[in-house]
Amino acid sequence: MVLRPLEFPAPKTCQPGPAWPAIAERQKWAASGYCLIRQPEHAHLSGELAAHFVSGRFPAVYPLLARVVSVHDSGWGSFPGESRASEPLLLTAEGRPRAFIEFAPLQFLQAWTASIESARQLAPAGGIVVSRHFCELGKFRLQHSDGLTGEERELIRAFLGREQERQKRLRRDCPQSATQLDQGLAVLQFCDLLSLYLCCGAEGEADFPPGVTDRPVRITHPPGESGYRLDPSPFHSGSGSPLRLEVNARLYPPNGAPQERKLQFVLW
Repeated sequence: MVLRPLEFPAPKTCQPGPAWPAIAERQKWAASGYCLIRQPEHAHLSGELAAHFVSGRFPAVYPLLARVVSVHDSGWGSFPGESRASEPLLLTAEGRPRAFIEFAPLQFLQAWTASIESARQLAPAGGIVVSRHFCELGKFRLQHSDGLTGEERELIRAFLGREQERQKRLRRDCPQSATQLDQGLAVLQFCDLLSLYLCCGAEGEADFPPGVTDRPVRITHPPGESGYRLDPSPFHSGSGSPLRLEVNARLYPPNGAPQERKLQFVLW
């Protein structure tokens, strides 16, 4: 579940920072209420973002790649509350909804593996790209999660070993070049991070690391404007209309208002 706190303090500094810390901070924030975005819904938004790449400064996104991006978190759908609003939510010990970053390796590895399998069913390239994506996240967890037990670290290392073997097997039946696979991974990583940034309600300036293009992409939410601006932007190559997308969300706790709602985003 991606958490979007209904109240959050204004940024303490106007200086832009990396996008990920802004996302993680909101996942741990104790608020009186949240809009909740299910992981498969966040993934669908990621795919919609990928499908609208038009700038020549960014990789060309073919339809299969956009579909792969849209299912990259589908494995979370087996967890309570992630597939239907009628299901109970998984809560933390403090009684708030559990964010996607608060799951133990035994749980998130299950979700990652099922997501990779969904992408593999689309095409060998899909399995390779999503497998590589989660391998990068697994390595990040090993390097930056001091609270992992020895057993949990072994679980992640075993996952990395299995996925390296999977990638070798799938590569034999994959017609895409190494460059195309690298670009597919970069598109997935960028769209995943951008979707999380939008879903969690971040508003300050932030930088997305280079990879999908030759320099960092900066996102801003200018005061008085309803949308976000990206520089450089993959969604237009000059003047034109902004990109308008939406994602399904769930209000928590219910307050008598309709529980299901749509969050809308405008991107330039």
